[in-house]
Formats: sequence, C-alpha cells, structure tokens
Amino acid sequence: MKKTIKKLSAILLTAAIAMTLISLPAPDTQAVKFGDVAGVPQAFWAVFVPYEDALNARDSAGIITHGEHVINYWLAGRTAEQRAAEWGANVPNHGYEINMMWSASYTVARQYEARKDYVNATRLYKIALAFVDPYKALIPLSPGPGGSISDMDFARTEIQTKIDAWNANIELYVEIDMRNGVGDTSFTGALHEPKMGIFYGEPPEASAVMDFAKKPSGTLIYVRYETQVMSERVQADLAANESRHGYSRSDYSVIELAWNFHEEGATLKTVPNDTAKITAAAQYLNSLGLPILLRIGAEMNVWRNSADPAEYIAAYRFIADIMRKEAPNVALVWSVNHVSAAGLTYEMFYPGERYVDWVGISMYVRRYFQGNPNTSSSDEAIWGTGSFANPIKDVESIVKLYGSKHPIIIVEGGVTLFNTSNNEDLTDWALPRIRQLYAYVPMLFPQVKAIFWFNTNIQGHYRYDFADSPRAKELYRQLTGSGYFLGMGQTEPTVTYKKIGTATMPANAVTLLTYAPFFTFDDVVVQYWLDGKWVGQSADIPYRFTRNFSTDADGAYKLEVRVLSGSTVLKSAEYNIRKNGNNVTIATGAITPPPPPPAGSLTVNPTQSTVYVNGKATEFEAYLINGSNFFKLRDLAYVINGTTKQFEVGYNAATGEVTLTAGQPYTTVVGDMVLGDGSAKTATLNTTLKVSLNGTPVEITAYLIGGNNFVRLRDIMKLVNVETVYDETTRAIWLDTSKPYID
Repeated sequence: MKKTIKKLSAILLTAAIAMTLISLPAPDTQAVKFGDVAGVPQAFWAVFVPYEDALNARDSAGIITHGEHVINYWLAGRTAEQRAAEWGANVPNHGYEINMMWSASYTVARQYEARKDYVNATRLYKIALAFVDPYKALIPLSPGPGGSISDMDFARTEIQTKIDAWNANIELYVEIDMRNGVGDTSFTGALHEPKMGIFYGEPPEASAVMDFAKKPSGTLIYVRYETQVMSERVQADLAANESRHGYSRSDYSVIELAWNFHEEGATLKTVPNDTAKITAAAQYLNSLGLPILLRIGAEMNVWRNSADPAEYIAAYRFIADIMRKEAPNVALVWSVNHVSAAGLTYEMFYPGERYVDWVGISMYVRRYFQGNPNTSSSDEAIWGTGSFANPIKDVESIVKLYGSKHPIIIVEGGVTLFNTSNNEDLTDWALPRIRQLYAYVPMLFPQVKAIFWFNTNIQGHYRYDFADSPRAKELYRQLTGSGYFLGMGQTEPTVTYKKIGTATMPANAVTLLTYAPFFTFDDVVVQYWLDGKWVGQSADIPYRFTRNFSTDADGAYKLEVRVLSGSTVLKSAEYNIRKNGNNVTIATGAITPPPPPPAGSLTVNPTQSTVYVNGKATEFEAYLINGSNFFKLRDLAYVINGTTKQFEVGYNAATGEVTLTAGQPYTTVVGDMVLGDGSAKTATLNTTLKVSLNGTPVEITAYLIGGNNFVRLRDIMKLVNVETVYDETTRAIWLDTSKPYID
C-alpha cells in the first residue's frame, strides 16, 4: 500500500497548493496508470477522466463542473467532515480518496474564487478545510511532489481567512449619548486606565503638523535601551512637543514610553546587570509626576535576533520590579507584534498578571506582503495583507487572551499610505482600513483604551505618515475627533456603544451602526429597511443610520439590515423594534409589549410655556397636567445649582424616600436635562412617592411619565423659596433665585 500511495503522490491534483487563480499547473508526466490503483471502483474513472481532461485543457468551466462530480462521488451523500473522520482514522488505506478530495476541492474552490463566485468558493473551501489534517497525515507516507506539512499549515490559514472574509456575520450596535445612558464598558482598574473611551496620540515629531479636531490626549516617545539615557531622551521630546505646538507635558492624560531593545535577544542577558541604569530611569520618571505607560522590550515575538522566552520574562520582570519600587506613576506595558514568527505565540512571553498593567499590540495594516505589489491572493490571505488585511481580527485575538485582565493598548501602528518599492500612493486602499481601525475598534472592543498612530516617515517598504496623504489625514482627524476618543483634558467620552442584544434609547435619537466585516469587497453598502420599506443606507464604515421615531405610532416594527456588494446581498439580519412613548427598544429576540396603562392614567401634552431661569431661556421636558406645569425633579435641581437656592437630591434606601437637602450643591447624573420628543404622553399619578426636605416629610404631587417622576413646579419652588411668576400674556414662566417665593 505504501508503494501505491507513493505513486499517488505524483497525481497532478496534489500540486494545487502552488496553483494561482489564473493558471493551472502543467500535467504531471509521472501520473500513475489508473489500473495501478488497487481498490478504486471502476465506476470512478468515468467521473474522473472528464475532470482530468479539463485540467489538462485548462478549462475553468470544465474543472468546476467535473470537479464537483468527483467530489460528490467520493462524498456519496456524507458530509466532508464525516468522510475526513472516516478516512483520516486509517490514512494508509484511504490515500487516494484523501488525495483526491483535498486537491479537487481546493482546485475547484480557487476556480470559483477567480470567477468572484464567493458563495461557491466558500462552500468548496469548507470541504477542503476538512481534509487538511488527513492530507498532512498522508504526506510522510507519500514522499515526492504534493507539498509539505508546512505547506498545509499555510493552506489552512489561507482557507480559514477566506471563509471568514466571505461568510462573515453582521452585528448591530447602538450609539448612546452619555446624557442618555451608558453602553458596553470594560474597566479593570489598572493604573492610568480610563473607565471609558480611548486615549490617542502620535510621536512628538509628527504631532505638530496635524490639524486635530481636538488635541490628542497622549504622545509616544521612543527610547533605545542600550544607547540612550532615559532622562535625556524624554526631556528632549517633551520640550519639543511644547516648543512646536504648545502642548505642556502636564496636559497629557498619558505618555507612552517605548523602551526598545535595539539588540533584541542579545540585550536580554545584560538587563540583570543594569540595576543602576534602570533605577536611574525609574527615579527620573517618578520625578516627572506624569502618567507614564512604559512599554518594555516590545514585539519580542518577531525579533530577528530571537528572544528566549525565559530570558525575556526574566528581563521584563527585573525592570518591572525596579519600576514598581521607584516609580509608582509608571504603568507597565507588555506588548507584542500582531503577527508572531513561526513557532512562537503571545503566551510564551507573558510575564504574568502581577507584572503587567496594560497589554499592548503593534498593529500595522499593510497593502502588500513585504512591499511586493505582485502579492498573490494566497499570500494575502496567509499574511493578512491586501484585501484580506483585517485589523479587527488581530485586535480580537489579543482582547480574547488578555482583555478581561488588562486594558488593551494599540501601542503603535497605522495603515499603509504609500508603498515605496513602486512609488504607489495607497490612499484609496487605506481609507476604509483606517475606518476599520478607528470606527470599529471603539464599537467592538471597550477593552481597548489607547491607540497611537505611527505618524513618522522612516526607511522601509511602507510609509504610514500623513505628510503626503491629505485625505487620510483628514479622515484620521475626523475619526479621532468623534465622541468616543478622549481629547486633551477629557476624562470621559460623550458617546458609548452597545451591541444588540437589547437596547433602549430615546425615540428622537436612535443611531445605529453595523459591523459588517466584508473587508475584501470594495463596494459594500448597508441598507436599513423598516417593515419592508427602505429607510436609509450608508457606504462608509461604520454604516451609520440615524432616525427620529418620535412621530411614529407606538407599537412593534421589524428592522432588516442588508449588506450588499453591488446588487448581491452578502448578508442580512432582522431585529425587533418596539416604540413606546418617548422610548424605542431594539432587540434580536421578542420584545414584551408594555402593560396597559393603569386606570386613572391621563394623556398629557408638553407645556407650551417658555421657561426663564434667572433671565435665561431654558429648555426642559415638561408637561401641562390639570392646569399646572410638571418638571423632572432633578432638572429643577440642575438649573438652580450654584445659586443660593441650590439643593441636593438623594435617595434613602432604608426608608424609600427621596431626600432634598437645601443649600447643598446638586450632584449631576446621566439623563439630566434630556429633552422630550414633543409628543403626548401617558401620565399616572404617583401615590407612593415619599419626599423629605432636610429630614422633614413634605407633600408633593408627582406623576410617572415614561418611567420618570415629574413634580409640580410650584411645589418645589415653594420648598426652596424661589420666586415663580407666570406671565399670562406671553405664557412664559419666570424663576428668580434672588427673590423669595410668593403664593
């Protein structure tokens, strides 16, 4: 049988790994005679011969038609996974079947791919994927043409990448204004970690040329461990930042220091002998009193002078111990490259939770593999370049491993804007990839708390700096200026994101975003359909859709999200929507209808009065009920805060009582001063509300409207002694905190 398998290895089809999309290998002159293959049913040859003829003729249509027949013959009604398990359990006796199924399915898949028939290409690649391991087991028994085990490992990566790219799932997110609530969050409590939002910045030499929508919250400074003195290098860059564009060192929320091992693996052995140098660096950083993120010996998983994992961990821990002792303002960053060298993984170099505050990853999104403009589709898929460049996949890998323990930082990176080997401007290719990184990462990964763009022109295959890419520069400016990124001096974002799930938001401010990772297609459009009617679309990541539902009737709706490439629907998904008053709920599953309003409920309309607070016109959500104006209690506390009539609003959980404390400043909460949608509402008298002022119970009339308590304006103004005047001519309400209340 081994002799037979050896002959089989010469069959033409096993060369499919080396085949390109537009050409097929020449017929193999060593192909065995059919009669030499013992045990193969004679009926098979009637199926195989037309396929072999199509291969010899390089007939793509024939290869597809007859290749499908070959595959179906051997599957015989079973799935590929079932056949692979059956034959893989006894490889020596099923060499021909494994050989044929692997090579035929891979060959036909590539022909479908060449025709841009990605549905069928995905189907055939899934069959090929099932036979990767059985074929790997066959290779040692079949020396000669037909690839190697490492070839098959590359093939697996290629196939899985293509399947993921063409058969992706879509996800719907809602953007939540922080005044209306908070979306998905992640917070580990690490040193210098923001509770929400993303710090961003660049190296100091580049920041000066950027016209930021808001000033960056961080900067990135490189220090060469072997030859540069920490204090001299950092001092020089901080001074340059200040002189070039006026950014004081104390303005930054974080300063990333990349302490790089230029000699890489050779440096590791010297670190334990550098106590004095490391201590001096730590003491200097401590003297700055600034929030430092210290990246120690990064990208050890791709060093050319390779790192021994044990030596790396020992060196990292040695530096970390000194920093912990001498520099409490320094957060320790352990950081890898997004691609590991052969045989290496991230985990091999992890120093342990005790020694790591933040986990970092370098994230470079490249158009070509090693700058080669002739990169094949296979190499693009294997190395994650070109149309298969997918920064989300790389971020996801590090988040899954460490995001529950540490905040994640993209320590440096960017998208290829210029390829130097052929002087090619890559801006058109880069723009959607910049959106992938800076629009999708905030949505998908609240664990990511900082991103630094490598806006520096250095020698190499690629350029990432914005100097000659004004459109990329403007897009970067817009994206970092959005609500989730933290500008200089900003402590929290203005928006957050929530994956649906279930999400409830104000009806007048529904903003939806779609994660549609079909990155290999250049013409993706996401359409939004409500009850079968088109209501909007977007062609730019993150495919934003905004709608005001306030004028829609209460009740249930169906939302369909369609992802298209040209006229082809790549994917679609349905969601349930329920409008109820001034709120809209969107969910993947059923939404329970609200209970009917209780007996005695009223339909109330927004007040038509203009309200002036100390002479300033102020907008409220307020309703007219039985001739009186009703406001949210916290809104009233908000607008007179800081005056002599200010009062705090609290809650006594033990007594179930709302507590008012006169003279105390008001503590703001999410939802203060949010306006209504202008529509009529259902109001129910709240007979159970208990309120006290300075510990004394008081009588207040209140109605529940949309889940909030609305109180009679004059009840509250009388309690805190604020003059309240109604002008019948103009229908205006005047509140004056400098004057007493008069009945």
